[in-house]
Amino acid sequence: MKNIGEEIFGEISEEELEKTLSIVFQPVYSLEENKVVSYEVLSRFALDNISTIEIIEQLEIIDKIYLLDFLVLKKIEKYLKNSNVKLAINISFKTMLRKQFLKRLHLLKGSENLIIEIVERGTFDYDDLNTAILLLNKLGIKVVMDDFPIGSSNRENFMKAQIQDVKIDKNLLKNINQKKERDTYRNIVNFLKTKNNIITAEGVETSEELEFLKKINVDLVQGYFIGKPISESEFSNFFI
Repeated sequence: MKNIGEEIFGEISEEELEKTLSIVFQPVYSLEENKVVSYEVLSRFALDNISTIEIIEQLEIIDKIYLLDFLVLKKIEKYLKNSNVKLAINISFKTMLRKQFLKRLHLLKGSENLIIEIVERGTFDYDDLNTAILLLNKLGIKVVMDDFPIGSSNRENFMKAQIQDVKIDKNLLKNINQKKERDTYRNIVNFLKTKNNIITAEGVETSEELEFLKKINVDLVQGYFIGKPISESEFSNFFI
């Protein structure tokens, strides 16, 4: 029996996927600089009864996530080239290892404005990861570990990765009014600081959460309290 990914996307082409895809831009705010320093590019799909998260998960399962990754990069290329705004996109580790993707990045104008966020799902070779990171860094592209510490991530594995930027998973903020949850979050931040990581807190939705994050010296914040995602047309009006 086919899974939902095979049923919907099994034979889909890049052109067909593009017809359903739009992107929005969510601001990332620096607590030290008191200003927006970048935007995360988020995918949205014009499909009923299936969420964006489910679509991405299914594309991963059927090994077609690279189609989405290439499309998002294609959509933001003009912004990277024609403005000084930094844009972060989510890229599958599988896509990062594709020769076509690395070749595309070599030809990319404005690569110094690109931030690539990866999520550790399953097991992968850290030597391959570090090789890819070095190549991207040479192009001026920053690499961020997203949704830390979700997935198979643990301290021993994470220390192997040559990553200086980390985004803490938004779910860890949900019960931050409880002491146990505050202590857990603070411990994660303290651990990351030992590696001199620049830390982004995702999912900030209240003033109380923001004040807590300031106290524990998080660097960057993102969430609906900071700024909701804006459409591509709105973003274009600001930056193109």
